[in-house]
Amino acid sequence: MKNRLPMLIPALFALAALVLLAGCGGDDSGASAGADTDPQEVLETALGSDGEAIESGVLDLSFGLEATGDDAGSLSASITGPFQSGGEGQLPMLDLDATASLDDGSEASFDFDGGLTVTEDGAFVSYGGTDYAVDDQTFALLQQSYEQSAQLQESEADQGSLEAFGVDPADWVNDLTNEGTEDLDGTEVVHVSGAADVPKLVADLEKIAQQTGQASQLDDAGLQEVQDSITDATIDVYASTDDGTLRQLDLSLGIANPTGSGDATVTVSIGIADPNSDQTIEAPDDPQPIADLLGQIPGGAEALGGLGGTAPSGSGGAAAPGGTAADEYYDCAANAETAADLEACAELVAP
Repeated sequence: MKNRLPMLIPALFALAALVLLAGCGGDDSGASAGADTDPQEVLETALGSDGEAIESGVLDLSFGLEATGDDAGSLSASITGPFQSGGEGQLPMLDLDATASLDDGSEASFDFDGGLTVTEDGAFVSYGGTDYAVDDQTFALLQQSYEQSAQLQESEADQGSLEAFGVDPADWVNDLTNEGTEDLDGTEVVHVSGAADVPKLVADLEKIAQQTGQASQLDDAGLQEVQDSITDATIDVYASTDDGTLRQLDLSLGIANPTGSGDATVTVSIGIADPNSDQTIEAPDDPQPIADLLGQIPGGAEALGGLGGTAPSGSGGAAAPGGTAADEYYDCAANAETAADLEACAELVAP
């Protein structure tokens, strides 16, 4: 897995996951879905943004890549845990566990197990079984960046976020079939399947990346390489029979290696349990200063110092940011007019 194709695929479909989570909403009409419901109607309700937005629940994201041939290897990653909206324009609260594993037969292979917790008062990183508290200044920067981004998105469009980008995820699926109802972790769902319209999906994700300042991660040549290499693509959508809300989306891709040796299978799963149910997010007990963790990473302590603070955030409110890099960032963010401007501001505090 040494060419850039396997590295672009996770970035591409991580963006797809964020797009779907940002745009999905429930059916505010209270209509139910079942085995006899038009599959296009099920899809549009589950992936649409006309109903009540999903502001809380339990997230379950997973990604898998299995490759054969000269670039043989495997990559898997998952993010799971509860999330809760902090209010309009406010940083959401969450308690996520993350795992990742790469095995390509080289020294680059690794296993990762960590997590991220965000409360009203602070942010905490978990790694190696230890919790670390992000310092007050960095947490304040995180809040400011999120709030600024939310304000920019709100000012750029009065309609739903995906509509503002000219994107409808329901257009990503062709040849729809209603597979009937089944049980999914104790919830009755209707299962709809179809073939993924890869050119449309890739084009829409590129459009969103351009408008959100993420285009630097997804270049045109790489996106075209992904599109040309996909030999098979299927999508399965599972929606609640009660209200049509999205409960799980599975994407499976068959990919031919552009070098001509071997192929790969990519699987992506996006699950949302207990949508819009209250979630309790609490800070971990006895977290250590984030500087203790960064001190284990080459250049980590210097990066923290560049932000101007080393004190742990604890459970109190965020302190007023200070330090040269932070001041420059705030001045830049205050004058930003687009998402691209805000991304450029972030470079001022990058290590």
